[in-house]
Amino acid sequence: MSTTLKVVPAKPKRSLENRLNDLPWKEWLLFQKSFFHLSDDAALYGNLIQFFTKRQAATGGVSRVLTICVGDEHPAIAAHGRSLFRDCVSPDDIASWRYGQTDFTPFDFIVVDLRHSATAIADHAANNPEFLCGFFENCKNVLRDGGFCVLLSQEVASQAGRYPLPWMLSSLARRSFRMRDEKIGLLSEETAAPTYLNVLQAIDEIGPIHEKAPSVHVGVPAVREQWVKPRPRPRSKKEILHPAKFPEELIRTFVTELTPEGGTVFDPVGGTGSSAVAALDTGRKAVLVELDETWAAIAASRISETCSETSGRWQVLSGDARHASALIPKAFQPIDYTVTSPPYWRILHNPGMHVTDEGQKARQAKGLRTTYSESDADLGNITSYGDFIDQLADIYECCADAMEPGRILTIVTKNVKHKRAQYPIAWDLVFKLCRDGGRFAYAGTTFWCQDDVGLKPFGMGCDWISNILHNYCLYLRVR
Repeated sequence: MSTTLKVVPAKPKRSLENRLNDLPWKEWLLFQKSFFHLSDDAALYGNLIQFFTKRQAATGGVSRVLTICVGDEHPAIAAHGRSLFRDCVSPDDIASWRYGQTDFTPFDFIVVDLRHSATAIADHAANNPEFLCGFFENCKNVLRDGGFCVLLSQEVASQAGRYPLPWMLSSLARRSFRMRDEKIGLLSEETAAPTYLNVLQAIDEIGPIHEKAPSVHVGVPAVREQWVKPRPRPRSKKEILHPAKFPEELIRTFVTELTPEGGTVFDPVGGTGSSAVAALDTGRKAVLVELDETWAAIAASRISETCSETSGRWQVLSGDARHASALIPKAFQPIDYTVTSPPYWRILHNPGMHVTDEGQKARQAKGLRTTYSESDADLGNITSYGDFIDQLADIYECCADAMEPGRILTIVTKNVKHKRAQYPIAWDLVFKLCRDGGRFAYAGTTFWCQDDVGLKPFGMGCDWISNILHNYCLYLRVR
């Protein structure tokens, strides 16, 4: 008996149409990383132009790109097959800037370079914010609907401290644009100021908008390093139970530099005790508060393995960080240094965290927690973004009650995405805590860059969605 084999052709792999640019997927994926090493302006502009435009625009003609340099600098830029238009504007004339051509097709992409007039622009942001708001609105008016605009800027260093100009610019620009994301360009020297690439899109904003320009008090920078890349060891069986633990390797550097030997380190949102372990490893004392009893028990167990001495060197308190200063025993006051990583708002509740992130899917399969707790008092369960910022700021102002003036609070956090909008947790915390009448002055930022995290193809072929792999380590000095 013979058998006829039916040959079934292999199903062709689905090819995803690239609607945003002409790049192959590998180059697209590399660009999605939210930090990069900055080499020169030609490469910087070239990568932006090639990612955010196709050679052939949707209208049928060649894509039109506009670069605006605020100041006298004229970086060398290649067109990369696009129609490239260049304009310059003095910082003093920025309020009256208009693109000179009256009969034109809207641009497909705009780059605004504010790095070379940062001091003058910072003065406008602090004293004449409406000048910049009008400029950004005029930029949007010459950009096609849905087109992208990238702002290039840096913090402004002065004798007073580092003024966070990029945050101010984006806060003002989002009155006209939607803030989509940010990329951080790092120079090889860890003490050199990074370049911010704030990505805006010409569509209506759906995230938080400041009704008036925020203000911020700045102080002497706490540390010189502008970025770090710690190599954390693998998490232990106890540590893996927690869905978002930060590495002791990162905290140990801060503790050593910002705390006197034998001083007391405090963490109001203690988790599994990473800050306490780092403090004890470096000869300091440690006290932490943790809302969830499970995490508090794990923290106590881990700390006891590091330091068997229970009297006088460490304490784990189970309680609500909103009452932190009242919970800290007198023997540990005043606190010499506070370091903490709060929940990144509702990021663990985002559907994408459970669908596309292999880590969360693996945790679900193993029956591990994918959120911090189910408690209504848990900051990670607050629905309203405004309430989250307000309550978190209240906790840190409570911490200031247990610290002397001049001491440093370090907050490890990051800006997050939620429902296609960017929520700048890091910036809004600083604006809230370092405002007129606030308890702190802004003392700089170190970026924790995660080179050990794999890239995922978010939005591949159709949209710009970065892999956010940089965290802000914010330094705030008690006033």
